[in-house]
Amino acid sequence: MTLMMGGRSLKLLYAIFTLLLHLKPNLGVISGVGDGNMWCIERERQALLEFKKGLIDDKNRLSSWGTEYAKKNCCNWEGVQCSNQTGHILQLDLQACEKPTLRGKISPSLIELHHLSYLDLSCNDFNQSQFPKFITLLSNLKHLDLCDANLRGQIPSQLGNLSRLQFLDLSENYLKIAENLDWLSPLVSIEHLGLNSVNLSVANNWLKVVACLPKLSELWLIDCDLPLITPSFSFAY
Repeated sequence: MTLMMGGRSLKLLYAIFTLLLHLKPNLGVISGVGDGNMWCIERERQALLEFKKGLIDDKNRLSSWGTEYAKKNCCNWEGVQCSNQTGHILQLDLQACEKPTLRGKISPSLIELHHLSYLDLSCNDFNQSQFPKFITLLSNLKHLDLCDANLRGQIPSQLGNLSRLQFLDLSENYLKIAENLDWLSPLVSIEHLGLNSVNLSVANNWLKVVACLPKLSELWLIDCDLPLITPSFSFAY
């Protein structure tokens, strides 16, 4: 089949092709060079690089995170998983198997990962930083693990906004609650809840709250200074 095209049509095709080339870094949906891998979104890549700046990487675990061309596709970086359809980052798993691995602070740049559903920074050392409140804005989170991450301060009640959470573990930090556990009530999808060593001494309603979580199957409340429960029944004579 012979394709006949005029000069005007060829110019139009060339213009479209040039536009697509310029859009590639921003859209992040063009396949990698010859490897069939999805390219990540540029603003999300920059967010990860900003996050890396705030860390000391003792084990050189983030050696694949770089700016040179061979390392530019953050979908191939250690601990990162992207959507095969859109290139958006869905998972950031930097759990430390051997401590210490990462030290420093959790950069609020991660707020750019709007599609993130899985975040695991457990067993790293964040130098008793305040609980990263910006995490409460990552509305697509289903899995959040900050266990044994050397965090301190109050757990923000805004965590209750993460209504898709199925797994939440804040154990083994220096955390406390301000008043009660009412913020847990909207987490109707939660299956695993770990609050070991969290100061719950003012959580007088803790049993009532956790008993109303319909999908909860695993609950950890060791060393939480839980208040005594007064039985709510009377004897008939």
